[in-house]
Amino acid sequence: MLYPATYDIVVLQNATFRMQLTVTQSGGTPINLSGYTIDSDICGLTEHQEVATFIPSIVSAASGIVQLTLPPATTSGIEPGRYTYDVSATQGGGDRYYWLKGSVLVERTCSRN
Repeated sequence: MLYPATYDIVVLQNATFRMQLTVTQSGGTPINLSGYTIDSDICGLTEHQEVATFIPSIVSAASGIVQLTLPPATTSGIEPGRYTYDVSATQGGGDRYYWLKGSVLVERTCSRN
């Protein structure tokens, strides 16, 4: 069984958030992501209700590089507080794996423009 790594993040309201990940095997060899679909959501801690969805993009399938983005239109709609998130990848055949999880701290910003 594959157990996801843990990485906590901070997201600022009204700002673009980007995170680039390299998905590797336990020995450090990148996993070729050709044919995979990436999914990542932010959920509430207690109700587990979806709060926001990252926009995933595979930067380099052969090198296992994925980028997750939250645009300002999305971050502005998330109330400050603590949440949780995870990142999963589904192979073309339907097998789904969770590679990353962690807490999300959303902080308010002062500047709006």
